[in-house]
Amino acid sequence: MSAFSNLVAKAVGDVTKEWSNIKKREERDQRQAARLTDRYRRGVSLRTTIKEAAYRAIPDAYAKAAGGSGVAGARQVMYAARPFVQQWTGEFLDDAYFTQTLLPNYQRENPQKTADWDIVYDARGHFTEPHTQHRVDLGTVGVRDYLAGMRGDPDLDISLPELSSRFPTHGPADRYGAILYIEKEGFIPLLEKAGFAERYDLAIMSSKGMGTTSVRDLIGQLFDRVKILVLHDFDKSGFSIVGTLTRNTKRYSRAAGVRVIDLGLRLTDVETWKLQVEDVVYSSDPAQNLNLNGASSKEIQFLRGKHDGYRFRGQRVELNAFTSDDFVEWLESKLAEHQIRKVIPDGATLEAAYRRAASIQKYRSILRSARQQVEEYSSELEVPGNLGERVAEQLTCSPSSSWDQAMELILPNHEGLMP
Repeated sequence: MSAFSNLVAKAVGDVTKEWSNIKKREERDQRQAARLTDRYRRGVSLRTTIKEAAYRAIPDAYAKAAGGSGVAGARQVMYAARPFVQQWTGEFLDDAYFTQTLLPNYQRENPQKTADWDIVYDARGHFTEPHTQHRVDLGTVGVRDYLAGMRGDPDLDISLPELSSRFPTHGPADRYGAILYIEKEGFIPLLEKAGFAERYDLAIMSSKGMGTTSVRDLIGQLFDRVKILVLHDFDKSGFSIVGTLTRNTKRYSRAAGVRVIDLGLRLTDVETWKLQVEDVVYSSDPAQNLNLNGASSKEIQFLRGKHDGYRFRGQRVELNAFTSDDFVEWLESKLAEHQIRKVIPDGATLEAAYRRAASIQKYRSILRSARQQVEEYSSELEVPGNLGERVAEQLTCSPSSSWDQAMELILPNHEGLMP
């Protein structure tokens, strides 16, 4: 290309870019003017801020989202509050601003009013203890459970641990008959509170957005032994999640033949449950991708929307648009539709489990009779007065050990208990 052609191309690009920016500013100004006019006509105060409106809406929004279950994800509360906030202010409520700033600030500023609220925020990191390797997801539920389970004063109960009667097996053969794969980790606490895993012998797997290669490997190994149920938003990404689990891609070439059951959301669910929709913009036509991943023509029309000369303006619906009660009822209907039931192993496994349970019952009887002897031994044992010094000495020899591992080497007649 000649120097003159380069100059012409640059000039055209600069003019086009400037014109595009001008059009965007015009559209933004027009939208803002329309909102202000609408607010004036409806008698809405022009000085109502997003924060003021959100604080007015949050109590009722939480009550609606949590319902009888008493638990709600932060985004569920946002969906319940957003129509009212936008009506009162004429402004768009940004979900991140609501869930990460407004809602936690409201809880912090109203501790008495929100003391019994159970709002779940997604984990944003992990915490791991030394030696025990106890791992905590740094989200609402993970931290709550960790703090509740911490030991305070030393527990001097030296009773022997109970033997578990649970049959020592895991995997689809004897433990679960279906896997529920959900693209939103924020729904895990609600699923746990509603007891879906236990009531349906249902393994639950979550991932934010598109499944990783590890997720796809697990599904690829198990799809022919259990039902794989996929739960997703009603949008382009949701359909893509289902589609990419069942076919090879550039990043993953082992998906051929994998079968999954698409639980939705679908347009019929949105219409039946009257779920709140939100606008979405596509820079290119999503119709081909939606069709490839199983969307119907009516769903494509809803999601794709219309072209305004610049972009496609469609709609989408998140699972978070459900209240907790409605979500539980909706999911239960889906599981019933696909006949997800409790697992009962074969005869040989049941016979082995029966013999094992009887043996454990006998063990428990023996341990109970030995407990008194063990407790008497412990209570009469002479404890060295310089335990701290002796533990410190052992740790000097083995600095990667924990203090209680070092303690075992101090015991009289120890037999190499320290690993």
